Amino acid sequence: MPRYSNLHRIGLIVPSLNVTIEPEFNSCAPRDVSILATRLLLQKGDKKNLRAMAGDTEIACKMLASAKVAVIAYACTTGSLIGGRKWEEKLSERMKSSSGTPVVTTARSVVNSLQELGISSVAVATPYIGEVNRLEKKFLEEWNLKVTRIYGLGYVKGEDLHSESPEKAIEMAEKIDSKDAEGIFLSCTDLKTFTVIDRIEKNLGKPVISSNSATLWSCLKEMNIPARIPGMGTLFK
Repeated sequence: MPRYSNLHRIGLIVPSLNVTIEPEFNSCAPRDVSILATRLLLQKGDKKNLRAMAGDTEIACKMLASAKVAVIAYACTTGSLIGGRKWEEKLSERMKSSSGTPVVTTARSVVNSLQELGISSVAVATPYIGEVNRLEKKFLEEWNLKVTRIYGLGYVKGEDLHSESPEKAIEMAEKIDSKDAEGIFLSCTDLKTFTVIDRIEKNLGKPVISSNSATLWSCLKEMNIPARIPGMGTLFK
């Protein structure tokens, strides 16, 4: 059934390469929540291109605001943390001032989700290259989160990541898990995770969040919509 809503609309700013977040959000968002998206051009997932992508943020926000969305999410993990904590804060300010709408970023949503679950040490799995992983680790540490391990697939092209099934996320989580990690973070809004989060939690015995689960949780919280979503792990119970 179509998701029509005059009250609860989530606006997503999505990297142009991304083919995952919209299907995942539409698969499990509450029935009275509609998902609307616009895109920013991203050529490949490296530092230079992630920074450049943010240049048209204001235009994207204004377009989504014209659709009367209730919240706008900058739905790119590394794109919202590439310059560190101050970058994310400035990005959020730009979004708010250009849209007049409540906003969230994936990077801050991840931090808030980990804090909500009481997690202070986290193992991180990503599809990224080394330079981007180092920036992500630094950002999380700016929020006093200990990164026990971080592992990336070394991808910069969307088609490389798109060829992977959700089972790849299981493999990545198992690779980075360790006793000193209180939780697992699967990073990237283009990484398929929604069908395997519960399975990973059961296998590893600890909370698991992904970029998309954290972003959805943050959007629903901003709209004051409590949501218990089966199969989506501890964050949605």
